[in-house]
Amino acid sequence: MTGVHVSELTDPTPYLEGGELLLTTGMELTGQAAQARSYTARLAEKGISALGLGLGPVHREVPAVLIDACEAAGLPLLVVPDPTPFLVVARKYWSLLAEAGQEELNATLGAHRDLVRAAAGPNPVSAVVRTLAGAVEGWAAQLTPEGDIVEVWPRRRRRSARQIAEVLARLRAAGPHSSATLRIDGDDVVVQPLGSQGRLTGFVATGCAPSMKTRDRQLVLAACSLLALQNEQRRRGTEAALSARGAVARLSLLGYLDAARALAADLGVPSPPSRLCVLGVAGAGAGAPDLLDTLEQALARDRCQVLAAVEPDEVWMLLTEQNLTTVRATVADFIAVRAPAARAVVSRELATRDLALHLPALRSALARADEGSVRDLAADGGTFTGSPALEPLLSYRRADLVGAVVAYLRHRGHWEDAAKELTIHRNTLRHRIGTATKVLGADLDDPDVASAIWLDLRERGLA
Repeated sequence: MTGVHVSELTDPTPYLEGGELLLTTGMELTGQAAQARSYTARLAEKGISALGLGLGPVHREVPAVLIDACEAAGLPLLVVPDPTPFLVVARKYWSLLAEAGQEELNATLGAHRDLVRAAAGPNPVSAVVRTLAGAVEGWAAQLTPEGDIVEVWPRRRRRSARQIAEVLARLRAAGPHSSATLRIDGDDVVVQPLGSQGRLTGFVATGCAPSMKTRDRQLVLAACSLLALQNEQRRRGTEAALSARGAVARLSLLGYLDAARALAADLGVPSPPSRLCVLGVAGAGAGAPDLLDTLEQALARDRCQVLAAVEPDEVWMLLTEQNLTTVRATVADFIAVRAPAARAVVSRELATRDLALHLPALRSALARADEGSVRDLAADGGTFTGSPALEPLLSYRRADLVGAVVAYLRHRGHWEDAAKELTIHRNTLRHRIGTATKVLGADLDDPDVASAIWLDLRERGLA
């Protein structure tokens, strides 16, 4: 019911909007059945909630024709007993409406306070999602930009949260300020983006029985603001750690391994191990910070970190066995979903001290990689006829035979120059080349063999 209106007109509909309780003494009701039917039909067509007949001044009892007409029109008929003034009815209505509004306001304010308390707690994301689900009497979930579930409550609604993946693809394409409403499992579901400084950082999905009230939508927006703030605080909290690890990674890639390890010790970040794999990403552009943020979230579950250096259009990550699988899968998903023009390469396991020597070849392999691909250089087979199988050389662990062969072939067999590049003694290089010759079963001084091996190493991004 939208209001209380008093009228003695035969046709009061021009002054009504629909939904009102219409009060009348029936002054214009003559007792004719035809008139009563036309009167009630007009009121029903206008959408009046109910007709209230005040007894006393005109009618001592309700006319039978009016009862029949209201029943035929489907219009509720109420009786205001004599001597109740219509003003009493109107005042009571507005009093009840005010009480209901105050009650709803108090409930809304209480829900907002609960959300703020949840955001200030020890586990804010989980607490806010749970509080939001309870406030709308439905379910709620926070998801990553790729659609992976960060938190959902109740747990049994995980399947419902997964069903919005297709909608998220459209929202990502539309931009960081686009929302959507859809139906899932009979619920009205609202999907709102989480953003920070123009960057999409995730989504919040909220579902409840139809239809979602204005109060519920306001609570969703409040929860989104709190979760977006939480994401921004977390991102700022990790910026310093990312910068510190980036400095260590950059020193390692430039060949200053001792300085990198000393800096890591001073900053309290992971020190580069003696052997590792390198993963390079190009073409992510402005999405590089998003990639690192996504990696931070993925690695947090494994309780490990990654050393990553960000260049203008490249990201280089130094990976260990502990984080290689997670990082590679996360990068592949990120490229497939959010940066289809990007590309990546993963090196074989390398000696950390030789990273600077391998970096040009890795950059060359990255430049040749196909858009949208993550190329595993260690898994690529040789493509040049006449090249011995390199797998024994690649799998050798007691010394960096690959680096020795690359330097030896690059300097065309000049021991001094090759040893100088590797910063080792020439006798050490002679020993490694002798070992490599035995491992390969091939003569590196044979021009045909040397050229085939060199081309194969170049194809693998190792030379």
